[in-house]
Amino acid sequence: MKDRKSYEDLVSDIVEFTNLEKEVVQTMVWDELFDPGINVKKEALTFEIDFHVYDKKMENFYRSAYGFIIETSVESLRKDKKKVLRTIKKRISTFLDKKNHKNRINILMMGDGVGEDTIFLYQYFNENAIFFYFDVPGSKTYDFARMNFKKRKVNVNFIKEYENIPYEFFDIIIFLEVLEHLPDPESSLDGIKNFLKVDGVIFVTESFYNVTQNFPTHLKSNQKYDGKTPFMFLKRGLLLQYYSKDRSLLFRPMEFVKKENINLHDKISLYLDRNVLKKYLYSIFKELT
Repeated sequence: MKDRKSYEDLVSDIVEFTNLEKEVVQTMVWDELFDPGINVKKEALTFEIDFHVYDKKMENFYRSAYGFIIETSVESLRKDKKKVLRTIKKRISTFLDKKNHKNRINILMMGDGVGEDTIFLYQYFNENAIFFYFDVPGSKTYDFARMNFKKRKVNVNFIKEYENIPYEFFDIIIFLEVLEHLPDPESSLDGIKNFLKVDGVIFVTESFYNVTQNFPTHLKSNQKYDGKTPFMFLKRGLLLQYYSKDRSLLFRPMEFVKKENINLHDKISLYLDRNVLKKYLYSIFKELT
């Protein structure tokens, strides 16, 4: 599998997979490198969407904008994103060791955009897992991912419709930087939990707090969930069993396990976790001030 190692490789792929000129792509990548989200912001202004509000215009924006390709492609080469993925890689290895699976497990890459997270994990687990990809069908990022997987020789099963995602089928779900975009995260989690097998895990990062001009598709209505993610998952039988304690990446990622029954000890342990409690109380303080 050919690995992308530089921004020059990234520019070449974007030019190859889109109808954008090389000079345009170089400028967009350079701008993104030093000002994350700037390309999505510029296109959002062109499309005249209402920033931080989900509606039909934003739905069309997700399908039609090139900015998401640039943003997520550049993000995949950033140091912090690589640390998050390396952590997930280690945790998946631990999951496989504990479960001692004889058959290949099923991994759902949910909202992976241009597919870089899938490509990273595939190179380590293609013999242990069957990979499935779901994102906005018909979008430029979805089409980019198809070409990206083909070039990198990554064998992925595409799920075209949300309604076609099978219940209690997946051992692992990767769900990074998606929740803040959803018009109703709680209802979405009610559905997503059903995709997991019992004892399956879901890896999550979110940016509920980051409702700024460079991220116009992060919804203002979701700021109320900042600091509350572990409890939102707990209500749905998904228990926080691991999170990164790296100072620069606290809670990135979080790992939740689907349990048939969450006992009192599980709940007390979560509520008494110092970092979880601190983040929760800080979010309450921000709401009151």
